[in-house]
Amino acid sequence: MHSMTGYGKSQQTIDNFEVTVEIKSVNNRYLDIMFKMPVVFSSFEPQLRKIVKGQIKRGKVSIFVDLKEAVKNGTGSSVNDIKLEQRYKTLKAIKEKLNLKGDIELSHLLQFEELFDVDASIIAEDELFKTLKTALEQALDVFNVMRAKEGKHCIDDMSQRLDLIDKIVKDVKQKASATVREEFEKQMQRVNELLENNKIDHDRMEQEIALISDKTDITEELTRFESHIQQFKQTLSRDAELGKKLTFILQEMHREANTINSKTTHVDIAHKIIQVKEEIEKIREQTQNIE
Repeated sequence: MHSMTGYGKSQQTIDNFEVTVEIKSVNNRYLDIMFKMPVVFSSFEPQLRKIVKGQIKRGKVSIFVDLKEAVKNGTGSSVNDIKLEQRYKTLKAIKEKLNLKGDIELSHLLQFEELFDVDASIIAEDELFKTLKTALEQALDVFNVMRAKEGKHCIDDMSQRLDLIDKIVKDVKQKASATVREEFEKQMQRVNELLENNKIDHDRMEQEIALISDKTDITEELTRFESHIQQFKQTLSRDAELGKKLTFILQEMHREANTINSKTTHVDIAHKIIQVKEEIEKIREQTQNIE
């Protein structure tokens, strides 16, 4: 199982150029992939997107691709001389046309980010794509290792909380059968106190009170709750897309907890169900990070 949160980075070299791929992801209901890369790579995006979709199913994924010249003799990346000359001439023409005073300074030219765009036209397109593909796949490998670690942490946390819920539900189930009988006897006592010596059909009265007591019976809800717990555990053991199914099961657990809480008249049971709902909410927070 993978978390939707992850990070991966890889770098490849071709000729005198370095290709860097950086991947970041956060939670998202669906798969949303965003590429930010130099124009020279734009035509490769459909193929790159297909590779990413093959390994990631959910999440907001940001992929940053950078291309730069390797450092030569400690001088760093070079400036695009052609674009530098063009931008200088443009600024000079504007200055003359508007009769502006002052000199054209370095700070003015540095406003043009494209002056530092790398010209990779000397590299064959297929070689450039091969290098980029390798960098992307390696970054995905690192990215998925981190997501797997985060996913395991989520599983461990959810499993511990689920065990606690299971323990509470079993405890409540033991109390539940006794609670129905207690409710019946309590209702009988109240009725007898009200009627005192008045004549009444006791058989009919017992039937009516039994019906009232049955409405407080939570055995059926507890049985379904135990079934949901087992289903959740089975789903956790699968190495597949789990997030959506786990969320659905938690919704069913929460529904049963609400029903139990509304039916029970036992204060201790009500308190335990509140605790169950708190644990369900904590598990729900974890499932929101699961792919």
